[in-house]
Amino acid sequence: MVIRIFVLSLLLISLLTYFVPVDNRKSDSKQDDIALLVFDNAIMYTLTTESMNRVVNTKKAVRYKTKDVMYDSFLTLKSKDKQNKEITDMLYADLIVKRDYNFKFINNVKYKRDDYITLNTDELVYNAKDKIATNTIPFNGTYYDHKLKGENIYLNLNDYNFKANNTHFEINLKQ
Repeated sequence: MVIRIFVLSLLLISLLTYFVPVDNRKSDSKQDDIALLVFDNAIMYTLTTESMNRVVNTKKAVRYKTKDVMYDSFLTLKSKDKQNKEITDMLYADLIVKRDYNFKFINNVKYKRDDYITLNTDELVYNAKDKIATNTIPFNGTYYDHKLKGENIYLNLNDYNFKANNTHFEINLKQ
């Protein structure tokens, strides 16, 4: 009799556990953080039918599913002005995070256009599709030999417009 009760109770417990749903609680957020590719001392080129217009030179590049992260890198952009003269823009940063067409330059960001514009800041966001660079923190730099300070910069590399808030511009009269 005791064995019969024991067997029936095992059958009943097994039937109950069969119909109880089980949640799989594994987190998929870790899947995005896994590096797909890692490059050391890499040079990456962007080629078009007309020219090579973008070069990224980096000490370490890590490609994830939705972003690229580059350490100690600089981005070289080549374009032409209205007089068909070549212009070279260089952007350097300790860390660059690229998602689609957006580059986010973080820490020790330096922007240089040929020999006449330099800007230093700790954050800069560049949209490669629209060719517009912006930031929300203070910056300093030079325009030829003149000093420039401000915040909330807006650089339009298509028509070479430059805007900033709270700008202080010191003109060097000793030339």
